[in-house]
Amino acid sequence: MKIAIIDDEKPARSELIYLITKVLPNADIVEASNGEDALNIISKESFDLLCIDINLGDISGTPLASTARKLQPDVEIVFATAYNTYAEDAFQVEALDYLLKPFSEKRVRTMLDKYNRKHKDETTVKDEIMTRIPLNIDKRIVLVDISSIIFIESQNKNCIIHTKGSKYIDNTPLKVFEEKLKANGFFRIQKSYLVNVAYITEIIPWFNNDHCVRMEYFEDEIIPISRNKIKELKELLKI
Repeated sequence: MKIAIIDDEKPARSELIYLITKVLPNADIVEASNGEDALNIISKESFDLLCIDINLGDISGTPLASTARKLQPDVEIVFATAYNTYAEDAFQVEALDYLLKPFSEKRVRTMLDKYNRKHKDETTVKDEIMTRIPLNIDKRIVLVDISSIIFIESQNKNCIIHTKGSKYIDNTPLKVFEEKLKANGFFRIQKSYLVNVAYITEIIPWFNNDHCVRMEYFEDEIIPISRNKIKELKELLKI
């Protein structure tokens, strides 16, 4: 299970991590100390559970939870608070539960049991097929229709996302895009390029037995294919 602990108090984060790992020793846990850092990791990584402090330093936990729900509709949300007056907030974002501070092992176990009961029928973890992907553009999060993306190239530690009518520059590593978009028909044809195979119009023989592809809407550009990828690409395209 992948979990994010979002709290501006380090001792609270450490205590909750300790209690969760007592129940789930193999849990993959990420920390964030403020809303900005939380939005950054939520926009880049998929989570099963978000534990959000109601009173963060730079933002209230409720709007943060609402934004997280838009970015990851299936994520479970648990509020952490020192007060027991936030039931309405939890209801508004369909939170799984809320934990009162100071945390207790019994209460954390109950919360995790509730998660497991809700998801007990999920026997396999399926890749979530997204329709839009969040991009970090000039401190804004822009949601882009995945079906409009033709290819993504890595350049100078950034990624350039080429769509039918625009391009975006994002500092997310290409490897992350590859993992997120695999279920949407994207293929890493070489180190610096990830392409939407639905837009491949030609596979072209090149020098020294190499090959390139030409993409729809970008007919004037050719993208080289790594030699160790050509067979896999042909199998993917059923050639």
